[in-house]
Order: sequence, then structure tokens, then C-alpha cells
Amino acid sequence: MQDALWLEMDKPGNLMVVDSLFWTATPVDWDRFRDLVKERLWDRFPVFRSVVVRGEDDGWYWEEQDDADLEARYERAVLPEPGGDAELQDLISAQRVVPLDRGEPLWRAVLVDGFHGGGAVLFRTHHAIADGIRMVQVTLSVFDASPDGTAVPVHPARRRETPRVPAPAPDPTDGPLSLVSQVRSGATSVASTSLQLAHSAVTNPVGAAHTALTLSGSLSGSLVGAVRSGARSARDLGSRGVPPFVTGVPGDVDTARKLVLGTRNDNTRWTGTVGPRKAVAWSPPLPLDHVKAVAHDHDATVNDVLVTCVAESLRAYLQQHRAVCRSVTWDVPVNLKPFDPDLPVELGNSFALVQLELPTDIDDPVRTLEVVRRRMGRIKGGHEAVVDFGVQAAISRMSTRLYRFTIDLLANRAIGVLTNVPGPQMPLYVAGQKVEGMMGWAPLTADQVMSFTIYSYDGKVFVGIAADAGLVPEHGQIVDGFADAFRRLSQHAG
Repeated sequence: MQDALWLEMDKPGNLMVVDSLFWTATPVDWDRFRDLVKERLWDRFPVFRSVVVRGEDDGWYWEEQDDADLEARYERAVLPEPGGDAELQDLISAQRVVPLDRGEPLWRAVLVDGFHGGGAVLFRTHHAIADGIRMVQVTLSVFDASPDGTAVPVHPARRRETPRVPAPAPDPTDGPLSLVSQVRSGATSVASTSLQLAHSAVTNPVGAAHTALTLSGSLSGSLVGAVRSGARSARDLGSRGVPPFVTGVPGDVDTARKLVLGTRNDNTRWTGTVGPRKAVAWSPPLPLDHVKAVAHDHDATVNDVLVTCVAESLRAYLQQHRAVCRSVTWDVPVNLKPFDPDLPVELGNSFALVQLELPTDIDDPVRTLEVVRRRMGRIKGGHEAVVDFGVQAAISRMSTRLYRFTIDLLANRAIGVLTNVPGPQMPLYVAGQKVEGMMGWAPLTADQVMSFTIYSYDGKVFVGIAADAGLVPEHGQIVDGFADAFRRLSQHAG
């Protein structure tokens, strides 16, 4: 079953645990909160009072526990002074490496007092319980639409914009490289990069070749642009007037290339083996209306704008750390089941991970936006999500050894997981207190180093990162860079 796929992906350095956070400006009545959880989660969904067991066929199954103890699922915490963002981030970072006991229901809730004078809840659930969209629905079921307990209306999430495939345009990432000033110095870095390239040549040939071109281009200037210009012109000429039924072909070609040969994911500053220390950060929220206005000015979607800011923030971080990198790849979850307003009691996983390649070498946010729009358009126009879901199903039926090898092979072709969650655009309440903000981080596996989350709620866009502390030092620069990237893109609007 697909749930077992995620169950088997736990590693000491990266756990398959979804960490969800919300906070209030005033203290929470925890007795009232626990009553809500019992009524709306514990009593309604059997999986929250079940454990995983391995059957005689060596498969995993959920087994409901009549004597399961709800109170054992809670942990209380009081933040040290001054009880700000840094203190809560330290608490979450420490929790990111705490595994969930397989002998108990695979979730826990940390009830936090003293966060900016109010409260917070860190809700930790194993990915085997449910996929992202269902966990969002489950979380929302604990909230109310008013302080007096009015139920939250459940409707399908509205799409921000209708996806469209923009007209083909020259790919700025195919131009001459301009990273000479970012070359990492020292024989140690060169030797380390060489070893990483040798490994990547086997696991991700496209990524290894892309990294080699990036390094050679940054040292001696690129000769690639002239070679590609003819092919690029032919591509642009041949793409005009294509019948609608052919529009999915570029995306499907990309899908085949990603699965068979690998992704454009350069080895760089954060490439390596993940360790036991994690780090979490988030930045002040952006007004959603402002994001929509910038998207409108650029004839783009809100998602295009936000993903562009991710690429730009990574570019700025790499420059600050003198790292060579032209492109990074993210795993992006795509839901494959229609929104079910009734939220069936059997939750489960029905999503695929598509791979989005983002440029990190373009010093122009508008050009980066064009690349993002085209690559997102290819994914939307093709069948990558369906194909990847089939691959996930096939992997889940492999022997344990082959399964682990395949998962690591595919996962390490991306730096991590990028999620963009369109949450409710109305204020919510929990146990009578207004929820001020929400955030969450998808789990990682293999040696992925970053979980990047964009979460919109009540007219605001929250941005957060969970990263490996050893491979991504000064991780806060990335979320800070997101706001800077948005300001730069805003200045080019209109």
C-alpha cells in the first residue's frame, strides 16, 4: 500500500514526520483544546488510535488499539525567556529528529506556553497516516470559525488562477554562465566536489554533467551558449502553431529524462550526508493581496511568483556563501484525488512527487519568473504526476533492499521538498482563541537537506524552512532572502 511506502522511508537523519505548527496571541485553555482533539480527531479517525503492525506477508497494516491512551500523545513545554521566534524554532528543531514510537499511534502534539505571551501547538504526524491535503483538512477540523465554536465551513479550495502554458521563450539558464566570482576556494572544496561528482555520475548523470558544466564555466567561461543557440532557435520555431494535443509532449519528455537520466540538480554548498542537527526558521508574513497584484502585473500566477522568490532566495544564499550552482531541483507534492468535503475516516496517501528544476544563476527576477512559468507549464501540461504515482506504487512492492536503494537514488536528485499550501483565507479560532499564524514542514528522506514551505492563511503568506544545520549554515538567510526577492520582483512590476 502507498502508506507503507512512506512508513519505510524513515532514516535517522531524516524522519518521515510532518511537523505542523499554529500559534495564538493569547494563552490556550489546554483542557478545552484536548476535548476538541478527542471529539474531532481521536473519536472520528481510527488511524489516530491505531498502530502499525507487520503481517505474515511482510506487509504493514493499521491495527486499532482499544486501550490506546490519548493523554500519552501530548507533551507540554514552556519556552524559556524571552519566548520569541528563536526559542520556538529551537524547540521545533530538536523535535525534528525525535522518531515516533512504532508501538504507539504515529502522532504526537507538543502544547507550548509562553510564545510571545500566547500559545502554540506543534502537531507531529507520520506521513504514513495521510497526505498533505488530508492533513490540512484534519487540522482545520480542530479549528472554529468564531470564538464561540461555530464550525468551519468546508468547501473545496479555490484555485488561485487557472493554470496555463505560456508561449515558449528562450531559456535564460541556457545562456553564458556568470558565476566566476562565486568559485569556492581551496583544495579541500575541489576534492570534495570531485568525490560528489563521481558519486552523482552514477546516481544522477544529468545532475553530474550539469554540475561539471557549471564548475568549468565558472572557472574558464562558458562555451555552451553558442552551441545551444541553434537548437534553441529551432525549438522556438518548431513550437509555434503546435496542435493542442501535442502540448503535453515537452512535459512528458522532461518526465522521461528525469526518471531515466536524472535532474538538473548541481552539487554545491549543501551537498553531502545529512547529520543529526536540524534548524528551523520563518520570516514575517507577506500580504497575499500584494502577491496577487505582483502576479497580475507580470501576467503570472501567484504560485509562479512565490516559486520564483524561492529560486531567487536560494541564488542569494549561494552567492553569500561563495558557492557555485546553476540549478536546483525540488520534489513538489501534487494531490491526485479530488477534494472530498466529507473527509472520509480512512485518510491515506494519494499524491505524487513531481520534480521542479529551478535556476539559481539569473540575476534578474523577471527572467527567473519566465523560466519558472515555462517549467511549471511543462509539468502541468504533461503527465509527470500520474507517471510518478505509478513509479511510487511499483517501488512500494520491491524488496526492502532494492526499495531503499531506489528511494535514495530518486530522492537525492532533489535538494528537498517544496510545498505551497493555500490555507483558509478567514481568521480561525481554537478553544476560543484566534489563530495568528500557521506553518508546516514536509518530511525529507535520503540526504535531502531542506523542507521549504509557503503557507497562506487569513490574507497573509508565511514562509518557512527546515534544514540540516551542518549542510545549510545560517539557514535564516534563505527565508530572509525570500522577502528580499519579492521586493525585487515588486519593483519590476507595473
